[in-house]
Amino acid sequence: MIDDPAYLGVRQQRLKGEAYLAFMDRFVDAIAKRYPNVILQWEDLSKDTAFTVLERYRKKIASFNDDIQGTGAVALAGVICACKQRGEAMRDQRIVVYGAGAGGAGVASAIRDGLVREGLSAREALARIYVLDSKGLLVEGRAMEEYKRVFAKAPSEIAGWGAGAAPSLLETIRHAKATVLLGLSGQPGTFAAEHVRAMAANTARPVVFPLSNPTTSCEATPEDILAWTNGKAIVATGSPFEPVDVGGKHVAIGQGNNAFIFPGLGFGAVLANVREITDGMVMAASIALADYTAEKYLEAGLIYPPIEDLREVSIRVAVRVIAQAFADGVATTKKVTPADAEPYVRKHFWHPRYLPFVRG
Repeated sequence: MIDDPAYLGVRQQRLKGEAYLAFMDRFVDAIAKRYPNVILQWEDLSKDTAFTVLERYRKKIASFNDDIQGTGAVALAGVICACKQRGEAMRDQRIVVYGAGAGGAGVASAIRDGLVREGLSAREALARIYVLDSKGLLVEGRAMEEYKRVFAKAPSEIAGWGAGAAPSLLETIRHAKATVLLGLSGQPGTFAAEHVRAMAANTARPVVFPLSNPTTSCEATPEDILAWTNGKAIVATGSPFEPVDVGGKHVAIGQGNNAFIFPGLGFGAVLANVREITDGMVMAASIALADYTAEKYLEAGLIYPPIEDLREVSIRVAVRVIAQAFADGVATTKKVTPADAEPYVRKHFWHPRYLPFVRG
């Protein structure tokens, strides 16, 4: 591509390793110097660099990675709402995350933190999470990237499965007795009928979220998932889908879009003039989304609000983020307090006003 006359990028090979980090050091230092109050959102970094970059710079400049933290926050909010629909506690679920890139690992981390929030220890939370990459279930002793190791199972945990060194998705669903299945693989059609029916054998209302987007990368369509479970599954997707007709009833499909998180998270961080975007602030954004959805749409059976509610969701998220920034000791502003955060956010929220067009 760099030899194409229409190529708009720098005409050199992509930087890797120490050369890449040295360049990023220069970039972050320059941004922080030029824009000392900036909030930096990392987007579309490869899985090989996403975690390294986030941890290297998050205390040097107020920043977050949307693919890791935004995706995780949205998924966690959806699982919380699904559990409320079933009248069950999230801490009692057994969760399979299919896909271990930046998004999958981010979701697994958010689910772990959500389980800890519900009273489990970190060890107990990890025991309820099963993460698979393209080679199968993450199990200690096989080659994998460093960021995946925290989710790897000890061989003793699967010794009775009789499924080999890296159990498949179907084997994991069956032996783990999974009740929640989250897809972040980017591989279309990888949730087959046998996988979804195995989920339905474990619980009356399986939670199945094929979250990969765009639509062409979705692990399964909502129509198929509902058909394979006789309409019992609780479904949300990462891409927009039309409602599905189930026995003459239209079932709306919620879209787990990161846009429910990152605008409010960034806006709250800007208004609080934070030194750092903490994990607590990301969690606060997730809980704000879950609470809003439960308040407005639980009876309607929605897992996520309609996109039309994005502005109000962003306001709610920003208010919670500001409060958490003060609680975490990273807010530096004197212009707002947690007590008056909501009117302050609403006053400063951008409202588009367009002049009318007049034919000349």
